[in-house]
Amino acid sequence: MNLNETVALIRGLHRQRRFAMKVQQKLDRSLESFIRINATEWNPNADDADREKANRHVREIIMSIRDGTPHDLADEVHMADAARYPADTRRAAAEKAMEKAAKELPVFRWIESIRGAGALGLATIVAEAGDLANYPNPAKLWKRLGFAPFDGYAGSTWKRATWRPRTLTAEEWIANPFSGERYALMSQIATWLVNAQWIAGDKKAGEEGRPNGPYGEVYAVRRKQTLASHSDWTDGHRRKDALRIAMKAFLRDLWAEWNPDAIVVRTRIRHEKVKVKRTARHTPRVAA
Repeated sequence: MNLNETVALIRGLHRQRRFAMKVQQKLDRSLESFIRINATEWNPNADDADREKANRHVREIIMSIRDGTPHDLADEVHMADAARYPADTRRAAAEKAMEKAAKELPVFRWIESIRGAGALGLATIVAEAGDLANYPNPAKLWKRLGFAPFDGYAGSTWKRATWRPRTLTAEEWIANPFSGERYALMSQIATWLVNAQWIAGDKKAGEEGRPNGPYGEVYAVRRKQTLASHSDWTDGHRRKDALRIAMKAFLRDLWAEWNPDAIVVRTRIRHEKVKVKRTARHTPRVAA
């Protein structure tokens, strides 16, 4: 297959995968809701902390049942798992085929050289973005995948009512689209990437850990910067922000590998500062 055929194959397989994932998610949420109502003291009017505590309890109950612990609601968990099995099987088959196709892409040799990057992550990016030659610069790719900021805030911030400074108008959403499902897939790839390039520190000793690769270092530098500039942020907020910046660096480098005739500043690691310059000279390939 040529490049266009491979990209089309990956995108078709990904649509099948996404459908299987939706079936999985619907079954999972239904099961969790049933367990939450019938096996916990969940209160819909509780605050966020109590609601999250109840949700953790639900997950613990489901996991314990799957591990063989007797429970009054075990039959319901096993029924939901049996209903989920066809979607599990279909998703696994689609992902295996996506990985096989991704290995045929010219950039896969570069992907193999990156700790934490893999065929499924590459396939997912291509499935959601299409041929990366259709993007005149990395910033356009960032926007497609949910990593371009609007008015100084990340797209994910605008989706959270408790985070956003205001509500966007319909016209602003059209001009700056953001898909939560697509961004969730990209965030998972970012997590795989950074976790593989990060050596965990001793939490009891207050150690944050240290990077073990270029994108891990981008992550580390960003966390250090936000610790000083956003002291009000939680550790979880700092982590998500740093994962976003590391993923943007990875996507920029992937775009450069995909478009070898372009000139773009690649990731350069500096212990105190990481500069991201987005300039490119690009001659797009002709799409079929």
